[in-house]
Amino acid sequence: MQQPVNLKIVRIKPLFGFIKAFFSSKSHISASIRTMFFSVLILVINMLTGILTARFLGPSGRGEQAAMVLWSQFLAFSFTFGLPSAIIYNVKKNMKDSAKLYSTAVLMGLSAGMLAMSLGILVLPYWLRTYSDNVVLFSQWSMVLVPLIVLSQINNAMMQVRGEYKLFNRLRFLIPLSTLIGLGLLILTRTMTPYTSAVAYLAPAVPFYIWTTVRLLKQYEFVIKDAFQSFKTLIRYGIGSYGNDLMGNVSYYIDQIVIIGLLNPSELGLYAVAVSLSRVVNIFSTSIIVVLFPKASGLPKDKVVEMTFRVYRISTCFALLCSLMIMLVAPFVMPLLYGPDFKEAISVFRMLLLEVSISGGTMVLAQAFMALGKPKIVTILQGIGLLIVIPLLTVLIPKFGLLGAGMAILSSGLLRFVFILLNVKYTLKTKLPKLLINKDDVRWLLSAISAYKAK
Repeated sequence: MQQPVNLKIVRIKPLFGFIKAFFSSKSHISASIRTMFFSVLILVINMLTGILTARFLGPSGRGEQAAMVLWSQFLAFSFTFGLPSAIIYNVKKNMKDSAKLYSTAVLMGLSAGMLAMSLGILVLPYWLRTYSDNVVLFSQWSMVLVPLIVLSQINNAMMQVRGEYKLFNRLRFLIPLSTLIGLGLLILTRTMTPYTSAVAYLAPAVPFYIWTTVRLLKQYEFVIKDAFQSFKTLIRYGIGSYGNDLMGNVSYYIDQIVIIGLLNPSELGLYAVAVSLSRVVNIFSTSIIVVLFPKASGLPKDKVVEMTFRVYRISTCFALLCSLMIMLVAPFVMPLLYGPDFKEAISVFRMLLLEVSISGGTMVLAQAFMALGKPKIVTILQGIGLLIVIPLLTVLIPKFGLLGAGMAILSSGLLRFVFILLNVKYTLKTKLPKLLINKDDVRWLLSAISAYKAK
């Protein structure tokens, strides 16, 4: 007698086959969506860590913790000297020189990290003078992590150019997961303070950074032959893109850096929660940028522009829709998750959501310049936006408080967007493509998804 067919198994097998094929595919669309998938997981974890720290530390404790954690990351990202972008661009062009370029980049990264560490130890007592001595001392000790953080950026670039997005995404996921576990243990043992929570944020990344560096050095070996030539190759492109990296990093942190000196710890805590939660929509741009630059490098100009603007339209559309939905539910969700003390952050949170969507799209468009070997253009554009935001912050924050910070950041984001569009037209000398998503983009996205279902 014929056995009955289990229709659930029949339906589930193709689904698992599609998922398996999708996650093993090496195409740039699949890599982008996989990266976005991990970004969503990381986002959920970061939201949970933010909720826990806000709930158990309150606005004042959250502000102190933000001040202690912020500086090691800010200085490390500020002293990369464009090495991550230089690695991606040059290794992509000269794969045979990968070992030489990576070995030289490691030495350059360690040197840059030591310089940043020394600067931080000297400067922090002056910049954090309104905070307690313990906060200042902790911040100074956190500087020992700076060289490792610089190396992690170089390692991330190597994994991207090698197409190791699976490992790249796993590391991105495991670090915040370790932080969440650490915070959970602190809460269970009733040892949650601004200092112990700061350790939970900083320490888990260390073994991952060291392991990744050792792994890559074993694969490439440590090659110092032609080190000076490799140095010149990296620094030539790196200095050109460094301005862009630096301006992008400073733009990312400048509001919090300036606010540390203008607001008390409680107000900084409110702003830190608004900033971290607003970056929910960053997943659309950051996930795509990780893949877009390596894939676009080396393509003809018209292909780079076409690819970049199509990705921009799709990612920005999703980001704006997501922002709108979050704005609507914010008055109900924020007090519920973070507590009633954080209700004051809702207005600035809405402004920051809009700014993140616009700035994310701007950085997607910037990849066209990076891929075409014109990083200095983006550097100039970022610099103009930065020169505007600093005086706006210093003028508007004393006058309007937290809302003034949101106004300054949003204004700067809009100006950077306009600047990059002008340079697409006049520097790249190409017709400005459509900015709004259209039927062709939707068809392209649907056909790409259908192609994976067919495999």
